[in-house]
Amino acid sequence: MKFIGEAVIIGVDTSISMARKDYKPNRFENAKRAASIITRSLISRNLPTLLSLAIFYRYSFPLTDLTDKLEIIEKAISQLKIMGKATAPSEVIKDAYLILRSVNPGYHKRVILITDAGFNEGISLEMSASLLSLSEIELDMLTFGPIPKSISEHIDKAVKITNGVWLHASNPDEILANAAKLGEMYPD
Repeated sequence: MKFIGEAVIIGVDTSISMARKDYKPNRFENAKRAASIITRSLISRNLPTLLSLAIFYRYSFPLTDLTDKLEIIEKAISQLKIMGKATAPSEVIKDAYLILRSVNPGYHKRVILITDAGFNEGISLEMSASLLSLSEIELDMLTFGPIPKSISEHIDKAVKITNGVWLHASNPDEILANAAKLGEMYPD
């Protein structure tokens, strides 16, 4: 299928674990940089693109409507802060699904999560991915930090369910390089 455009929700993990400083200056600042790189890469392609930025920890909240305005997303990224305890990616996936289901036909739909994958609350990642898969919404993930094998297995299964991509980074340079890769991808 040839797509006329792409609609993407970028979800940034704002849980307390993102304040850890094992990725200089800290995980959260790297996540914000990654969100900015993804946004700029998506907008710079020769493809109509609508973006929305959302945050998640125990709860999820979309910070912008779908827009093609880089400055709106960049302003929202600059205002991000650590929000609280726990991490429930199913919450942002649910919100992304609700936003993306109203997008016009012909748009490829994606959810990109930027996280340290310290998932400890909410519906399972695979079940959440199944909801996306039913609506042909791709789940891509950019992760960093040590990830237990049990969570790695859940991430791997979830992205495969949606024909998505999982990129893991072991240092800040890889986080930014992986962000660029996700932003430069064109829908199949």
